[in-house]
Amino acid sequence: MNNVIQYTREMYEYLAWRLFQKMYGETDFVSMEKNRIDEFVESARKTLTKDQVKIVDNHVVRMKNDYKKLALESFREEYRHEFNDEDDDYDFVRPTIEYNQKFYEIWKSAVMKRQTVRLKYDSTTSGITDRLVDPYGSSAPYGEGYCHKRKEVRKFRFDRVIDIEITSNKFQKPKVWKTANSMPDFKDLESMFK
Repeated sequence: MNNVIQYTREMYEYLAWRLFQKMYGETDFVSMEKNRIDEFVESARKTLTKDQVKIVDNHVVRMKNDYKKLALESFREEYRHEFNDEDDDYDFVRPTIEYNQKFYEIWKSAVMKRQTVRLKYDSTTSGITDRLVDPYGSSAPYGEGYCHKRKEVRKFRFDRVIDIEITSNKFQKPKVWKTANSMPDFKDLESMFK
């Protein structure tokens, strides 16, 4: 399934209230205001299907991650003269990426059990897709595994996972499975410093 999701008016309304809730929640406010905003969020949520709620909630997390990245880039630009970074790449500061911790735990469990997972994944290039993946490893916020849809080992960012479940399908992890830009193996790193 390859979907470019068309947001409905109700999805936009829920998205707007969720973003307001997130931003307003970062500031000091009285509990009466919080309760009222939570009521608006809940009222908007009730108009959506379970899948629509998951899609919008995932979008909220990704927008927050994008905002943090943009804020950090703006900060770097404004204060770049104070960083004294010779090559101007500022690679020593990276924003944290928020993601659903429960989904990460499910992925890790599937890695240990060597069981295929079913993902609803929001790819930057393909849109929202359902995928079967044999998870080989993880280093939050990324996981790597064999994607049955793409027929190759791929990297998956956990903030793009809308839903995940472990299937009953077992798999055997190949001895060599790394992608060109795989996560570092700590054994490889140790040998570099000996």
